[in-house]
Amino acid sequence: MRWTEWVPGEPGPGGGALRVAQSALLILAFVLPFSIAMTEAALIAGIGALLVSLARAGRLRAPSTWLWPASLALAACWLLSSAFSSNPADSFFHARKLYALGLIPLAAVAARDPRVRSRIVPHVLTGAALTALIGFLIYMVRVPSQPNYRLQSVLSNQMTSGGVLSAAFLWAMATALGGSSRRWLRVTVAIPLALALALTQTRSHWLGTAAGAIAILIALAPRWWWAPLVTVAAGIRFAPAHLAARFYSIIDPNEPGNRGRLSMWRSARDIVRDHPLIGVGCQDLLSLYRRYRYPDWTFESGHFHNNFIQIAVMTGALGLAAFLFWLVAGACDLGRAMAVARGGDRGLAAAGIGIFTALLVSGMFDYTFGDAEVVYHTFLALGLAGAIIGSRDADAVISGAAVAARPSETVSATRATLALAVDAPVRGD
Repeated sequence: MRWTEWVPGEPGPGGGALRVAQSALLILAFVLPFSIAMTEAALIAGIGALLVSLARAGRLRAPSTWLWPASLALAACWLLSSAFSSNPADSFFHARKLYALGLIPLAAVAARDPRVRSRIVPHVLTGAALTALIGFLIYMVRVPSQPNYRLQSVLSNQMTSGGVLSAAFLWAMATALGGSSRRWLRVTVAIPLALALALTQTRSHWLGTAAGAIAILIALAPRWWWAPLVTVAAGIRFAPAHLAARFYSIIDPNEPGNRGRLSMWRSARDIVRDHPLIGVGCQDLLSLYRRYRYPDWTFESGHFHNNFIQIAVMTGALGLAAFLFWLVAGACDLGRAMAVARGGDRGLAAAGIGIFTALLVSGMFDYTFGDAEVVYHTFLALGLAGAIIGSRDADAVISGAAVAARPSETVSATRATLALAVDAPVRGD
């Protein structure tokens, strides 16, 4: 297959740059599960190529959506809180991560061609399978000497590994159920991904994955919404004792991690009371937490292990409102994509719903919105939703133009027929 068939671009001005953006998006999809550095390099290259393509084409191909003003509002609040932070330099340094939102328009435009969209998830699953394989090898080496070792693979920590494997599993599940090609292969990949996720022992991502799977089934096969609950129950029943105990600790108020979070959230409440409007800025919050922590704390962290609490502390009421606006806009786009999706796009749209749901649920116990390797999957899913909406809008415009042309074509044909009838000689005189 030639490169132009793999990344087709578009005819006319900006088509070559769009082809580069599509290539960068596919590379990003492959490296996303195992290298944040390579992911960010591909993202920057893709955004640059996309800007060149838009400048040469002279038009914006992204669909109209509330997600664009919501993203701008979110960015504005982060920058505002950073400007008035006690440590502006550190805050602006952390706020730089906002450029990752550029993945949404990159995917929305570069993946409007269905041939590109159909290749995104296979690339993600290939990279995720590689990550899981490396994780299993490391696990087998470490466990004999460290029985409580949690699978981490090549990522920065177990929580990040859990989030990445969770997203990859949901991509595989949704596209297998949603009519994509080679379903058996996606199911085959999903099994080791689920096992690797279990071995990370990240409780928040276990819950997020279960919630995401239920959301996918509600979108694609509503009668089977309960299947993840049965699967989890069976898994707990036959899992090794230490994994079952880890799961049951989710509801144990005396478990050190649970007690530490509750103590940390009380400290966050006090910080928000002192900085209610624009927060303390997007800086590392460890030193601030130490000033506000309660005597019953059990661990320290530079963030507050909850998306909503973390954003309220960093950016205050304004930033929290912008974040809620962004979530609502994203959910609306995913719903629109699911409503118009056909064929394999149904699996992509459902995967987006599942990954978005997982981010919200796991984000009640971890700061998943600030974990780049994890939240990039949500940005990619939102971008693909925009691509589905955009391609269907384009199809509707073309169909409408064709329908509008038919009456004039009929009139022209009628006029031609009458002219021929008048000019024809009368036979039989």
